[in-house]
Amino acid sequence: MGKLNHMLPFTESGFFYFLLLGVALLVICKRLFSRKLKYPYVLALISLTYIILYFTKPVQIIGLMAYFYLIYLIFARVLKFSGLLLPVILISLPMIFMKTLNILPTEEPGALYTLATIFQVAGISFMTFKVIQLYIDEGQKEERVSVLDFFNFVAFVPTLLIGPIDRFARFKENVNKGYESMTSELFLDGLNDLIRGLLYKFIIAHAILVMILDQLENDGTILFHLANMYAYLFYLFFDFAGYSLLAIGVGKMMGIHVPINFNKPFLAVNPKDFWKRWHATLGDWLNDYFFKPIFKELTTKKRFKPIQRQNLALFLTFTLMGFWNGFELHYILSGMLFGLFSITHNYYVYRCKKKGKDVFFGNLSPGAIRFISIFLMFNSVAFAIYVFSGKISYLFDKIF
Repeated sequence: MGKLNHMLPFTESGFFYFLLLGVALLVICKRLFSRKLKYPYVLALISLTYIILYFTKPVQIIGLMAYFYLIYLIFARVLKFSGLLLPVILISLPMIFMKTLNILPTEEPGALYTLATIFQVAGISFMTFKVIQLYIDEGQKEERVSVLDFFNFVAFVPTLLIGPIDRFARFKENVNKGYESMTSELFLDGLNDLIRGLLYKFIIAHAILVMILDQLENDGTILFHLANMYAYLFYLFFDFAGYSLLAIGVGKMMGIHVPINFNKPFLAVNPKDFWKRWHATLGDWLNDYFFKPIFKELTTKKRFKPIQRQNLALFLTFTLMGFWNGFELHYILSGMLFGLFSITHNYYVYRCKKKGKDVFFGNLSPGAIRFISIFLMFNSVAFAIYVFSGKISYLFDKIF
């Protein structure tokens, strides 16, 4: 087993032992105590036990969840505040504070206790997104979100660290079905996802890391950067998709349908298609809670032409995504790159509609168009994610 208060989700064998016990507890309760021990309470017990015994900073994360719920209660239930901007800013403040700490110099190098070591909480970005979504969708409704429902949603162990990003209404509906959702078919389906996730994350991703990335020597050549770029892309995919499969698999074994996050992203033909395939729950979240409000605001104030509004909203959305990943320059630049890809494609679609023909591919066959589109998208993504990795600074040093 891992050390107490030092075991993040899906990082070591002890976590899997804990989850196995959690699933076993749910199965036992379903068989023997379903009337006395209600599913939501058992699920909350599993999450609370993990946070207290194994999570890296139990006091901080519990305090953070209490802060989130307090914002919800004050603005949505007590004040019945109609605006969204102020509550969303307040919900985001802890994340902004912690990401700011990442770019500040350490007060005393080697010090045992610093602001970062005290306040940093793993998974805060995903928790913040989940709570923003909950507040926007549920804050104006008559029915109050209970502490139990709130805790189960935010603290659900399989998706606690890096998603997938679920929606509160869907999650609550699943939890309300309780033990009825725990079927042998769903369990076996979840076990299959779990095995695939283990293969992706701990075999394929690890092999790429050890056999390729760790073996590459930076000789300053373009060949090195190309090898590093493509190897890192596949490493990140198998590591992240593997984590998502593990979360989905364990969720199914516990009776929770965690949304799919990856679906053959390297076959995407354009940026919009890519974000439906790569970290799809983040793509949906960005569309619903960043892009649409920004575009609506620009439209309401009649700022710019429609195509300009769309492109500005797209660029701002992906730039904000970059800041959400972190305040370091490579995160921001990668977000801006994805924004640039999106507005380029959006303008291309606009020109095609306006001209009544394909202004780029002309009369090429659909098969050729698809092949070229996949090739362009794949390499664009590879470069943007290489920027995201922070490794691109070596290339800049070589060029300049």
